[in-house]
Amino acid sequence: MTYRVDLHIHTDASDDGLSPLAEQAAAAKAAGLDAIAVTDHNQCTPVPAELNGVLLIPGCEVSTRDGHITGLFLEVPLDWQILRAEGLPTGEAAAAEIHRRGGLAVLAHPFQSPRADPSRFTFPLDGVEAANSRASFKVRDANQRAAELARIRRLPAVGGSDGHSRFEVGNAYTEVHCPQRTLAALKQAIAAGNCQAVLVRQTPCYRKGLSQLGKARRKGGVKALAKGLVYLGYCGVRDLFHL
Repeated sequence: MTYRVDLHIHTDASDDGLSPLAEQAAAAKAAGLDAIAVTDHNQCTPVPAELNGVLLIPGCEVSTRDGHITGLFLEVPLDWQILRAEGLPTGEAAAAEIHRRGGLAVLAHPFQSPRADPSRFTFPLDGVEAANSRASFKVRDANQRAAELARIRRLPAVGGSDGHSRFEVGNAYTEVHCPQRTLAALKQAIAAGNCQAVLVRQTPCYRKGLSQLGKARRKGGVKALAKGLVYLGYCGVRDLFHL
């Protein structure tokens, strides 16, 4: 069987997330997805086993000195106190903590920043996100470079929308080949590389602008709101002129 799984989803538990979990799951169902991974920023959001007919994969997205890493199929939440004992953790420390908690450590959108340094991505990983519908905002070939890194490192290439709202879910996903739709079967198949990354469409820039505006509104203050509005306008211009 082949299952369609979006391995990178944010809910409104993230500071820039706009849609609650139920809406994300409903959007996943409407998009024809079989499962989604809930990967909120620097927190392990509790999830039920299934919602709206969609299997939910416990996860998180960890900010590190070496970029972002998604922890997938976590058996228990990460120990954030230990992980952040010395501030922002290294990629190696984050991957090790994810592995200790029974999860897979995946390098998320590694080349979305023009300053990305692939020489820093040498720590143990279980996969590379090679299809991310937000990764190309600043670096047009970000996904292609990630796919090449996966090839060089001989790691599974996976996909996730990085959706911060219900309108983005399923813009990228992973086709997973396994006998049944269970957490154990999906995890085993991805770890073995029985999967492929699929990019359906690039998320429009203004969607990122809206999520950043939402973050600014939560932060509060005139300055933060003004910056959020300016950024939203910038994103709109990029979409308008295909920049």
